[in-house]
Amino acid sequence: MEDQRAAGNLTRRLDELAVGLADPDGDLDDLAEIEEELVAARRRELIPFVEARLAAAVEAGNWYARHVLARILAETAGHTSLAALLRAYSRDLGDDQDSLSTRLHVLAQEHPAAAREVLLPCAVGSDEDLRRAAIWLLGFVPEPADLDLLAHAAQDADEGVRSAVVGTLGSHKTEPTAVDLLLNLLDDPSPQVRISALSSLGFLRQPRTLRKIRLLAHDDNPRVRAWVAIALGRFPAREPADPATSSVLDQLAADADPYVRDQAAEARQRKPLRGMTSDSASP
Repeated sequence: MEDQRAAGNLTRRLDELAVGLADPDGDLDDLAEIEEELVAARRRELIPFVEARLAAAVEAGNWYARHVLARILAETAGHTSLAALLRAYSRDLGDDQDSLSTRLHVLAQEHPAAAREVLLPCAVGSDEDLRRAAIWLLGFVPEPADLDLLAHAAQDADEGVRSAVVGTLGSHKTEPTAVDLLLNLLDDPSPQVRISALSSLGFLRQPRTLRKIRLLAHDDNPRVRAWVAIALGRFPAREPADPATSSVLDQLAADADPYVRDQAAEARQRKPLRGMTSDSASP
């Protein structure tokens, strides 16, 4: 009986919290006190009620309520909260979601098998927001078998899905199929996807990707051209410097766009100029 009474009291406190979070004039100190009380309780009987309140907060577009209720749910339900947290995370409410994204990838990495059971169906589902979020989170629990799924998602009509694919492909590091998919994404119609692919390829530093990276020095979008310079600057310096790369950096250093010129100048500082040895080049 006492146990039921305690659970009932906590449910009422959750209701108070939800009402307060929906009130723009609510007392933040009072709300924080209730939040800490519910986190400390860790009563699993509350899980369905917290999940319902979290879903309602997302539907209402209340990013702060999502932040608070997601924390309570994660602390109470642990990795079994991942599906509900992923649904909440997938909706763009205008905040940065740093704390929720951290909770998600920590939970996924602590329980990769359970996480993948949740993520794989979402990554191929019909909900674009959820598909993007699931593909992103798969990057923290990657398996080689994901590459077929990622190859299909790389053709998705949604730009956000394709951008998420780029980040997750980077988690597969220098696996040849992953690198090939990144190279293909350099042809993507979205400048942002091309930029993301350039960033990943720059970190991977695979010599066989240089030719295609250099081709984007002629891209119509100045930000893409700037990222060509950034990516080339991440490759190790050749001895002597690769003439083709030096030529592209020379071209970008004379670009009409000042941001492109700045990035080319920075990249050239990290690489020896043509004809210079590693002894004579600047560090």
